[in-house]
Amino acid sequence: MKVPLSWIKEYVDVTEDIDTLCRKMVNIGLEIEEVTYLGENVTNVKIGQIKEIIQHPNAERLLCCKVDVGEIVPIVTNDHHLKVGDKVPVALNNARLANGMHITKGKMRGEPSDGMFCGSEELGITKDYYEGADTDGVLVLSPNAQVGADVRQEVNIDDYVLDVNVTSNRQDCNSVVGLAREVAVALGKACREPQTDYTEQSQNTSDMVTVDVAAKDLCRGYFMQGVTDVTIRPSPVWMTSRLAKVGLHGINNLVDITNYVLFEIGQPMHAFDYEDITDKTIVVRRAQEGEKIIPLDGKEYVLTSEDLVIADKTRAVGLAGIMGGANSGIKNNTTCVMFESATFARGNVRKTSRRLGLRSDSSARFEKGIETYTNNVGLSRALHLVQQLDCGKVTKGRICIGRQAESRTVAFAKDKIRRLLGIVIPDDKIKEILNALNIEVSLTKDTVTCIVPPYRDDIVRDCDIVEELIRVYGYDNINGTLMENSHITCGGKTEEETKCDRLRTVLTGMRYNECVFYPFGGKALFDKASLTPVDEGKYIRILNPIGEELSLMNRSLVPNMLQCVSLNLTRSVHDLRLFEIGKAYLATSLPLTQLPKEEKRLCVAATEVTYDAFSQSVLQAVHAFAKGGIKLVRSQKDILHPGISADILIDGKVCGSMGKIHPQIAKNFDISVDCFVAELALEDVFEKDNENFRYKPFGKFPSVTRDFAFVADEDVAAQDLLDEFLCLPQVAQASLFDVYRSPQLGEGKKSLAVTVEFKDNNKTLQDEDVAKPVAKALKNIKEKYGAELR
Repeated sequence: MKVPLSWIKEYVDVTEDIDTLCRKMVNIGLEIEEVTYLGENVTNVKIGQIKEIIQHPNAERLLCCKVDVGEIVPIVTNDHHLKVGDKVPVALNNARLANGMHITKGKMRGEPSDGMFCGSEELGITKDYYEGADTDGVLVLSPNAQVGADVRQEVNIDDYVLDVNVTSNRQDCNSVVGLAREVAVALGKACREPQTDYTEQSQNTSDMVTVDVAAKDLCRGYFMQGVTDVTIRPSPVWMTSRLAKVGLHGINNLVDITNYVLFEIGQPMHAFDYEDITDKTIVVRRAQEGEKIIPLDGKEYVLTSEDLVIADKTRAVGLAGIMGGANSGIKNNTTCVMFESATFARGNVRKTSRRLGLRSDSSARFEKGIETYTNNVGLSRALHLVQQLDCGKVTKGRICIGRQAESRTVAFAKDKIRRLLGIVIPDDKIKEILNALNIEVSLTKDTVTCIVPPYRDDIVRDCDIVEELIRVYGYDNINGTLMENSHITCGGKTEEETKCDRLRTVLTGMRYNECVFYPFGGKALFDKASLTPVDEGKYIRILNPIGEELSLMNRSLVPNMLQCVSLNLTRSVHDLRLFEIGKAYLATSLPLTQLPKEEKRLCVAATEVTYDAFSQSVLQAVHAFAKGGIKLVRSQKDILHPGISADILIDGKVCGSMGKIHPQIAKNFDISVDCFVAELALEDVFEKDNENFRYKPFGKFPSVTRDFAFVADEDVAAQDLLDEFLCLPQVAQASLFDVYRSPQLGEGKKSLAVTVEFKDNNKTLQDEDVAKPVAKALKNIKEKYGAELR
């Protein structure tokens, strides 16, 4: 909120400089976002009085003047409306003006001129700041202006505007008076209250208008009082200049009063032209579906039954809490008005404002909350200003509907202060601080009893009082202490986090990049990653999702990974190496009766690689933890290609799968290149890291290598053949190095070429040492799988 320092000074005697003031305001919890000095761009401009005017000897259109600015200086001007005795702004040598001009003394057509007379444009002001500033030419100042004084004070720009960031819980600070109370606390000074007295001189308000609040759930308080014998005229400069400093232009006395009260008290108000109220009845009701209204901005809006309106018997005359209707606004011939001051439900105002795209200073305050206490104070302040400006006569009595805010009592154990803050605040300091905040306090040996003023609706319990105490007492007074039964720890990572870091190191070392995705998705995404539509009943649904596409918790990391691959491919990024370490959320039963299992998983994806290269990368990550017992078998995962995929077993337990994605899945994600993906349960992988392994030397004897080519059926897995060799005692390793298909082999047949390494650490193997185990393996392969040697 923007607030001029001069307005605050009406209620608090501020003598400190602006830096000290801002520092002390920040110390008690007010955030000052910006401080603007209105006269920053106007320097060395004095008030001068014209003592002499003569015709310029060398220019018919110019005049030579002698001006008193504390000393007599010559000024040449072309403004023929000026006369001797006029007081005007004079920009002297080296002056700078609001329009960017830099003034230096010199000669004009041979005559000396030590500066320039200024108009409102050069000073950066309008008629809101100074009477007569709307005229062209040199600005003629008041006869009471002090000769030689700085012109900034005379034209109301010798002022600072503070932009204060008010937190959502401090709606009382969305006003000049609210901020003035805080300034008084920060400076340790008294704060004067605004004048709200007035004299009722006209007829009874209740005889003039009837008010009915039909939507009581959306309007907790509604207050109305009128003014008769109204005279519409411009507002005085002291009022319009303050409004201009907060961003509003003066309109007329009655409208300006409502705007003035909005900023000074924080109470949005509306003035209805009494003659425009049909049947002299005001109804606060929900709008009819499709009902239309034209507010003061001149645009037509279509309403729904969720919107709250102020209406008469036949039509809506205002959008509650947002903006009055153009059909009931103040006009130049208005003679009687009804002032409205109310409290509307903040949520309803916000929803209507956002839906219609219509925001105002009123809606901004109602969205943060307005108390009925402010309703009455704001209305009384407006009626005081009506009489102060002689706008008309105030009607007798006030229509009051709803509960009026009252003071609240908050009592608690005094020791709560120490337990929350860790320090003891002396009793006399507690009284001093709370009394400065207008909180009446009573202290006993063990208890604190506070009476909270009605405008502080943010204080409802003991911790709120403690917060008020410490923000004024000073957070610097809090000493760092440990909680009871606690001790300092060195911190660090869990065992699982450490292993995840190791896994990241392995994968990034193979040129893989880590991704981080949301742990949730939507049915549309999960359907794309499945050959059949997924059953939503198996997924945990989020109660308040960002959107339907992010409403279900992940059961697999693959859908988000494939979506990322697809996105990168559309952006011409084809060489992808990606991995994610995340969680799958698996419920034991739905709806949830207990917390779901959060299974830590690894998902790896790559393009422009072969299956062998991809599988070796995945297995290398597994080998970083599980040193042995790893076996690959044909995968049954439907998202993987049935012939180019494998499940990963560790000691006979499936811990994950890998392979090329199914062609239909690739089509669903618009992936036109070979894409490989793997997903592993890290708990099964990490638990093998705790096993102790014994390492043996390679041995000094050479190994013997034998290559075999088998003709087998298409459904025979190469791993099954390799396992027959690997179970032999002298086999060090066995691997597949070629797969060949040809019509000569026969339909449904393929050739699998494998290499087997035999080794004995105690001797050099001879052919006869290898022949017997090879014969056994070949026999088993033929009997079990029907594979013949080529």
